Order: sequence, then structure tokens, then C-alpha cells
Amino acid sequence: MMAFHFTAERGEYNGETSMVIARRAFLLGAVTTTASLALASCSSSPTNSMVLKVAQNSSAFSYFPIFVATQQGFFKAQGLTFDPDPVPITGNGAKTAPGIEAGNIEVAIGTITDAFTLSRIDASIKIVGSVCNAFLIDLIASNAFLSATGLNKQSPLESKVKALVGKKVGISSPGTATDGLITYLFRQYGYDDQRDVVKVNLGNVTPTTALSALSSGHIDIVSWPVPSGQVAEAQGIGRLFISPVLGDIPAMGDMLYSIIYTRQPVIDMKPKAVAAFIRAVAQAEAFIRDEPKQTAALLTKFLKLDSHTTNAVAKAALSAMPASPQIDQHTYQVANDFHVKAGLIAIALPYNALVATDTIRKALA
Repeated sequence: MMAFHFTAERGEYNGETSMVIARRAFLLGAVTTTASLALASCSSSPTNSMVLKVAQNSSAFSYFPIFVATQQGFFKAQGLTFDPDPVPITGNGAKTAPGIEAGNIEVAIGTITDAFTLSRIDASIKIVGSVCNAFLIDLIASNAFLSATGLNKQSPLESKVKALVGKKVGISSPGTATDGLITYLFRQYGYDDQRDVVKVNLGNVTPTTALSALSSGHIDIVSWPVPSGQVAEAQGIGRLFISPVLGDIPAMGDMLYSIIYTRQPVIDMKPKAVAAFIRAVAQAEAFIRDEPKQTAALLTKFLKLDSHTTNAVAKAALSAMPASPQIDQHTYQVANDFHVKAGLIAIALPYNALVATDTIRKALA
């Protein structure tokens, strides 16, 4: 089986599980122990420093614009220096969050789930740019499941969700976006995702391991990020069954998904560096739109997959890369609605409270 290097993202519940309570307690402890650092940051004057401590959740496809910005030298062209360099990959949002709160990470590249979760304990969290405007997690069905049900990707969504009842669905862990997609779909059609389906926690494993569980019959369906579905089809392991990015769930279209976020004290302390970061990402997103041949070469380098699978990924999901880091209220609201209905957050969070519109606008002016 061909190896590939993506991991599933985490996205925690807010006050709904013991895991999250423990996580929140940990983060609150981090906030308390670093209170003097935060206060110092708030009270200091802005600097012209162009050094930023940046971290990224994973090397998932949804972060492709960051890869392009790095490869094309856009960050350096904006005068930025990263500490450390290259930007570290933390593994998931749960590992990035403590670093943000402790001040060890100034700018994070993660999912909107991370920002929603952190904002519940830290009102200074701000989203300063969009990196991906589509929910890039798919449901991939085993060949045996498809044969037994007689369903395929073109079958009605309600029929596909009904077919999941009583089946074993692989997720990374409870409270993640891979889990939230199942919860969301089941609630739309009156099913109970805690009773009517068997969720198999695979952990924060590689897609190769997740697809192995599918091919072995350990699970019937797996909920996993792009490009897992394209790899499964290329290797004959299974087929894409429900894909939000391909329009299978109309209510989830144009969703803000991967983002750049920071804390207001960082914006206040290093306004020029934060603005430069936003501009570099804007250059990368414009490059992806305007330079298809060079983008195709970079995508091949990024994915490390064969040309057929790479082309399938590009056809399915490259359009998810935004034209600009600017965040409109529609994509934000779609994300907000999904997270509430999926049980990932308890209440909707206002756009103006979380999105640093002035910071983004001034950076791109």
C-alpha cells in the first residue's frame, strides 16, 4: 500500500465530555501560569520585529497554501523570519492550543474548530485569515459495504445516511471533526449517533492505517480527510461515499475550515509581522489561482502521490483554496452552523467577536 503523510485533525466539544473538561482545565492552568507573560504582552508597545513563532497542526491538504507560500519564498519576501524555522508541525489542534496560550506559539495554522474551542476560554483569540474554504473530510465506504447495500456515491443522501445505521464507522477520536460529521448527518435525519451507529476510535493515525482498517473489514466506513478517499479509490480499497467538498451535503458548501489564528496581544505587539504573514498567504492563494502549471507541480511535491491520484485530488478539492485570506460572513456562518449541529460547540459564536476584519483589511490594503 502506498504511504502518504496526512493525519486527522482534532476538534473538541465545549463542556460536553470529560475529555474536554480535562483539556479545558489544562488550558486554564496554562493561562494561569502564564498570566504575567500575557499581561506583559498587553502592556508593551508595538515593535517592528518581523520574527514570528509559528506552528501548524498537520501537513493535511487543507494547508496547501502555506506550503506554496514557503516554497515560493513569499514569507521571506515579506521580510519574515520564523522561530523556529521550518515551521513545526504539532500533530493536531489539541497540541497547538497550549502553545498559543503559553505564548510559545504566536501565530497558528489550524482549523476553525481550534479557534472556536479556544475562544471559549480566551476572548483574545482572533482569526486573521482563511486557508481553506471547504470541509475536507470524506466518508469512504468499503467495497463490501457498497456491495451489500447496493448504494454508490450518486445515491440520495438520506439513503446513504440510513445505510450507516448499525454499521461500524471509523473516526480519529470522539469530539473531532471526523466524529462531528457523523453526528451532524445522523441528527439531520433523526438518528442518534450514540445509539444507531458503532463509532470505532482509530486514534490520531495515518491515513494508511485508517484505510487498512477499512480494507480488513474492521470498519465499514471511515471518516477521514482528503486525500484518503482518492487514495482508497486508486488502490481499490473502497469508494468515496459522502464528500462535502464535492457537494454531497449542500448545507455544508463554502465552509470556512482551515484558518490562521492568533491572540489580540500578538496583533498589538507585532502588527507589521502579522500583516506580512497575511500578505504572504494572500500571495500564495493568488498564485494557486493564477499559475495552474506551477501549482500542479507543487501539489505533486506536496502530496507525494502518483499523478493519477494527485489529479483526482486537484479535481475534487483544489477549488477549496480561497482566492484571498479575507473571511466573509457566509463561510463563517456555515462553519458556525455545522459546529453547533455537530455538537462541537454549544452555542454559535459571533463573527465580529472572532474574526479580526480590520487586521486582515489593513494587511491587504
